[in-house]
Amino acid sequence: MMIINRFKILGLIALFTVFSTACVNAEHTEETVSSTAISAKSDMKAGTLAILSRITDVKLEIKDTSIVDEKGSFSFDGDYGSEEGEILFITFDNTTPPGIPVILEIGASVKLNVKTNGNTYDVKWDGGKYNDQMQKLYGIYTKFEQEMEVFNANVAKIDATTVTEQIRQQTTKRYNDLLTSRSAGIEDFVKNEKGSPATYFAVKYLFEKQVPKLVLLAYDRMKVDMPESSYTTRLAAAAKQIGPTVPGALAPDINLKTPEGETLALSSLRGKVVLIDFWASWCGPCRKENPNVKKLYEKYKDKGFEIYAVSLDNNGDRWKAAIAKDGLPWKHVSDLGGWKSSAAQLYGVRSIPQTFLLDQEGRIIQTGLRSHQLDQVLYQLFQ
Repeated sequence: MMIINRFKILGLIALFTVFSTACVNAEHTEETVSSTAISAKSDMKAGTLAILSRITDVKLEIKDTSIVDEKGSFSFDGDYGSEEGEILFITFDNTTPPGIPVILEIGASVKLNVKTNGNTYDVKWDGGKYNDQMQKLYGIYTKFEQEMEVFNANVAKIDATTVTEQIRQQTTKRYNDLLTSRSAGIEDFVKNEKGSPATYFAVKYLFEKQVPKLVLLAYDRMKVDMPESSYTTRLAAAAKQIGPTVPGALAPDINLKTPEGETLALSSLRGKVVLIDFWASWCGPCRKENPNVKKLYEKYKDKGFEIYAVSLDNNGDRWKAAIAKDGLPWKHVSDLGGWKSSAAQLYGVRSIPQTFLLDQEGRIIQTGLRSHQLDQVLYQLFQ
């Protein structure tokens, strides 16, 4: 697994535009601006071919090449930036990862210091409006690549003829922990760093498949920090395709009446981990789950857990009687619309019980959890 997603980039490589021998020889026409866009010092061998490509959502476009000299230096001369920051990718001797991402604005000049480190590179950026953020992101995902190298080396030493089930489970857990750590690091970057082309790079090019939560988080950042950017426009289109109730989405607000006739908004519970529980008095499986959910509520309520139960009843008396009989102490709301409930339609509920677990920010963590699954998730959240 390479530092930028191998499958994503290989797909882009298949759509390369053909480049001429003039490009290979780094000869520039009169139309090319002769400013130095990128200069680098490296520990590369003299004669190594450095390739500069522009990354787009559909293809890699080779823009320039350079030959590493005897001192390990190479450069790309020309105006390869854009007003909002162009995402470029440097590879060596071929166009497959690993590589080095660089963001260039019009007229920007970037200096790189590059050292090989196994199958990745240690890189320092100097210059460009967004390359400090790219350096932070690069550090997150190259750390994973380096850890994977160590992991793969350790796995290669295991004698397949003497592998026990315990070793197999430990190895699988270690691998999954590495993946989880990588994803968590990239998610933290997207959430906490100012929106930039590096944010777009993190979401679009570091995962084989689109991660809905990251797309939504990235769009939320970008529409604030770079509202007019084409990167934001593309994220907006991607977010629109995802839908409102997938993990990572900000849960659509519900504003219905309680059994006492007061209006209670879902959004009023921000700051707590909230389980939206669609149920009804007439739903046998729902009522069967209630005692188990009640135990979990008592276990976690003082740690910041709340339940927002939305009933699909159409009879108020039966709804209230079920709450009293089952002894359900959490928040209850309904519009008594049955299957035509406005909340059920908003959330696309077609069967019950149906649940949506929200984090403290009101984003959906997971859907469809039953009590035994919910216990495991809450334990992880509150430990």
